[in-house]
Amino acid sequence: MKIQKDAFIRAIKNAIIIALISLITGCIAIGNVTLEVDNKIPYKKEIAINVDYKEPWIGEIERRLKKHGFRVLRTSSADKASTRYFLRVNAYAPLDFRNRCIFGGFNFDYFYADLIDLQSHEAIASIESRGYSEGCHPFSGTIFENTALMVKNSWD
Repeated sequence: MKIQKDAFIRAIKNAIIIALISLITGCIAIGNVTLEVDNKIPYKKEIAINVDYKEPWIGEIERRLKKHGFRVLRTSSADKASTRYFLRVNAYAPLDFRNRCIFGGFNFDYFYADLIDLQSHEAIASIESRGYSEGCHPFSGTIFENTALMVKNSWD
């Protein structure tokens, strides 16, 4: 009888561990590229990005794009962009102290980024995600870097 009880307790512990791992990894914002460029962009690495000063994560994406060799111009809308390519970021994460991560990251309710060719008005690459971004230890995701890599991988 004791052996069956021990096996049952072990099974319950394993189930709890699996549930906790699933819960934790399910909250990490990685970003799924939902649309990729068929033909790589042959032009110089210059891109405009939408700016809303209430969204501090735009600066995180901008820094990573610059690290990958892009010239990044800020603009309030695609209509005012002076470049051919525009990165439109549509995201929401609570910014109050209670919901911010200790190390500066964000817990996104949603995160969408589209790389748009303003000449053809076509979305040529897209990424979407939700959950914790970089800077949310121990749950840190890679949404900002993956967004920058989506843009980088669209160029020759």
